[in-house]
Amino acid sequence: MFFLESAISQFSGKAAKQVWSFCPMFKGIGIGGVIFTFIFTTYYNLYLAWPIYYMVKSCSSVLPWTTCGNSWNTDLCVEGVKTAYNSNMTALSVNSTDTTTAAESWENVTLAHTSAEEFWQYNVLGVSTGLEDVGSVQWPIAGCLFGSVVMIFLCLIRGVKSSGKVVYVTALLPYVLLTAIFIMTLLQPGALDGIIYYVVPDFSKLLDTQVWLEACLQVFYSLGPGYGAVGTAASYKAFNQPCLRDCLILTIISEGTSIFSGLVTFAVLGSMAQKIGVPIAKVVSTEWLLSMEVVVTALVDQYPRQLGKRRMLVTGGCSLVFFLLGIVFCTQGGPYMFQLLDWYVAALGPLLFCTLECVAVMWIYGTKQMSRDVEMMTGKPLSPPVKILLAFVTPAILVTVLILTLISYQPPTYGKYEFPSYASIIGWCFAAIPLLTLPVYSIVAVRKHMTTHSLKKSVKLAFTPDDDWYPANSRYREAFRRNQQTERPSLKANIMDMFK
Repeated sequence: MFFLESAISQFSGKAAKQVWSFCPMFKGIGIGGVIFTFIFTTYYNLYLAWPIYYMVKSCSSVLPWTTCGNSWNTDLCVEGVKTAYNSNMTALSVNSTDTTTAAESWENVTLAHTSAEEFWQYNVLGVSTGLEDVGSVQWPIAGCLFGSVVMIFLCLIRGVKSSGKVVYVTALLPYVLLTAIFIMTLLQPGALDGIIYYVVPDFSKLLDTQVWLEACLQVFYSLGPGYGAVGTAASYKAFNQPCLRDCLILTIISEGTSIFSGLVTFAVLGSMAQKIGVPIAKVVSTEWLLSMEVVVTALVDQYPRQLGKRRMLVTGGCSLVFFLLGIVFCTQGGPYMFQLLDWYVAALGPLLFCTLECVAVMWIYGTKQMSRDVEMMTGKPLSPPVKILLAFVTPAILVTVLILTLISYQPPTYGKYEFPSYASIIGWCFAAIPLLTLPVYSIVAVRKHMTTHSLKKSVKLAFTPDDDWYPANSRYREAFRRNQQTERPSLKANIMDMFK
């Protein structure tokens, strides 16, 4: 999917909505992806605001999350993970009887909290009692949110020209920090046990469908197809850049980084387990943002004459809008809203969009035409294995994951807090908003031809590329027009082309 979205955007130099000129009937996928990204960005910027707040607080002579007795702490606060664990184990043993299960015992125990947990819950988040209790705005967090939005604006002030330079820092610095943390952690007792726990597989889990489902979703969301970000970035690439090679490198680096991050995390958990004296599995309770560039580029591409020379103002306006909307998530009830949106909006839409993308490109636009386009860019056509993956394997996996996700659906929770029933209605409504673009733009694409053609002919034309679908490099446009398929390939011809 990463390659598919990169290839069509690199070929056309178009992103989000405009790239769907190759199949106007599915143009709603592009707009839906922009809407998904817009919703995400309203709350995802908090992932940058929170670290900024911690960075500011880390300048204190005494780290505020290491002590109790602060204004935000409760009577249950204890300093240190080991103290909290021992306190809870003692309370559990006192509460346990022969007739109660372990789960019931935990439910009936008032558990101690570490000072770090209370700093997060009651100082950073200032979490209220529930979704209905919005409470007041956490102004320090709102200030950090503003700082994060300003940083993003400065990174995107000149589009990809400025963001490309920033990447040298944002892409390399995390590896330096992770490596430093990893080396320091390795010097602690128990770190090696954590690493062994991480890398030694439990083969019995391979029979658990949920494990495979979670693995697929992790890879899918970490790469980000279906949201418009991949295509937006690829639309700025040079026409003859080796697309497949770049995608292989990027996906390997992305998932390699996830694996390395897990290695560092479990080394830390192993060290914590050694200090507490418990198994690693019981150490932790069960309990940089999406690029604003997707939205900015979508607006500029849609209104090139009006906004093309005012990109800085568009970026600034989007930054201001995202900040104002993000203040809602800086309230005491914000964590519940954050969880609710993230639970529903991120779940199903991108999976559905990516499935339809495979159908639109490989079965409607045609395998042969897609292969010609890639060959025009890179000098090499699509290989049969890649064609089969995009036409059969990838959509089959996406549909399977989509169905299993629906079957295993559970309402969201926040710790022990259970959301009210109406919260699910709100969540599904937000999830449905980007999906509404599919029927709306399909109707628009058909109606465009209804004035001069019959309904049947209009539907057929809605599946045909628009006149503005051509290579981004003008030198190849004449050859493209000459070799472009004017008719949709038959099912048999399309399948035959996959093996050539």
